[in-house]
Amino acid sequence: MRMSSRLGLISSGKVPSLRTIGGFIAAFFLPFLLTRVSLHIEFLKHVPFALALLFVGAITLWQRITAGIIASLSMSFGAWRKFLELDHGEHPVRAVLRATVTFGVGYLFAAGWEWQRRNRDCLAFALSELGARREVLTEAQRASKSVAWSYNLSTGRMTWEEEGFDVFGRSLFDASTPETSLELVYDDDRNRVSQLYQDALQKDAPFEIEFRCLWPNGEMHWLEARGRPSATRPHTWIGLTSNVDSRKRSEQALIRSEKLAAIGRLSSTIAHELNNPLAALTNLIYLALSDPALSEESREYLAVAHTQIRRLSTVARHLPTQRAFAQGGPTDLHEIAKEAVDLFAARCASKGCQIRTVQKSPARTSAPKEDVTQILINLLNNSCDAVTEGMGEIVVEVSSQEDVACIRILDNGPGIPAEVLRHLFEPFFTTKTDIGTGVGLWMARELATRCGGRLILGDYAAPFATAFHLELPLA
Repeated sequence: MRMSSRLGLISSGKVPSLRTIGGFIAAFFLPFLLTRVSLHIEFLKHVPFALALLFVGAITLWQRITAGIIASLSMSFGAWRKFLELDHGEHPVRAVLRATVTFGVGYLFAAGWEWQRRNRDCLAFALSELGARREVLTEAQRASKSVAWSYNLSTGRMTWEEEGFDVFGRSLFDASTPETSLELVYDDDRNRVSQLYQDALQKDAPFEIEFRCLWPNGEMHWLEARGRPSATRPHTWIGLTSNVDSRKRSEQALIRSEKLAAIGRLSSTIAHELNNPLAALTNLIYLALSDPALSEESREYLAVAHTQIRRLSTVARHLPTQRAFAQGGPTDLHEIAKEAVDLFAARCASKGCQIRTVQKSPARTSAPKEDVTQILINLLNNSCDAVTEGMGEIVVEVSSQEDVACIRILDNGPGIPAEVLRHLFEPFFTTKTDIGTGVGLWMARELATRCGGRLILGDYAAPFATAFHLELPLA
């Protein structure tokens, strides 16, 4: 019970006061009585102060050192009376000396129990403080999505604090060694993390590293680990592993925004520089077509060149940063699909692949023809890269469903890996590390959205492994 006085004489409430008073009354009388009673008990005659000393220890634990001193005085008084008894013939001075020695023994006994009690209270307080700090640490880890760890080089044991679910998505009970902890790292990053960790141990220098972790539910998270040698514990490393997935995504979004802004400035410059020579070429082709001596074959070639230059001019005007798009008229989707397929016919033939269009039902759209053509070109370009040489097949299906016109681009390539699906339409994400820019599918989806439609990866049926669905408003 908590006392407001260091000596335990004053307490904070009515009930503790009664206990204190009762304790001091017992300390005054019981040791004296126990000393006297022990004289009449046969097996206690050789140790007449045993019961009294036990009471001194008990009262010290209950009421602290002051009650123990009083109980020691009472015990020494009982001893003094014992040694003054006439049948013993004890001299008064020697009786007083014996009583003084008895008091000293009692005081030492009480002081020993007081020391034990204070050690117990200090230990209890330290455990309470440790529990409170551990609770604060756990809450801080939960709020910051972090988990603290320590590694003992001598025992080879790794200890993780609680609350690792927000970091690794799983319990860390089994991650008791560096090897088992390393299994939490994503396969592609494991060797890099292991090498950096070994270098840090050899140099005895702090380290900091970012890596990925695949959660049991299939989510990929970015983590950051920091570690350093302990300043107070030899052969021990301490550190913190944090979930920095939100920060990493924000950084990537910022980088994408900066890249898109740079592309916008670059595309505006390119569009300005292209429009003048394209206009000149258009005029020259128009004049060449006016020549009556031109052969019919040359006239057809010039007509195709004129069409492609017009499309190139439209693409230059409709670069990704352009927000205003010209409204299109009713356009036959099958005709657009055929024109796009014709552009890739020679390329597919050189690979020994097939490409064709299928019209399931007539469909006309109000989307601008140039924009739809640009979307199809981006999708067909990816399909041509994906199909296997000598056995590839690409099909463009045209149909109308309720209030939308639909185009499906199917190919029998290897399909899209699961880890790529979540990044499929992100700008600057590409699996073609040598020739890809990562803007094709992103721009195609942007064009579809601005046309009032949408571009999605749809369901597919054998033998096709990939199916893109382009939905556009009906005319």
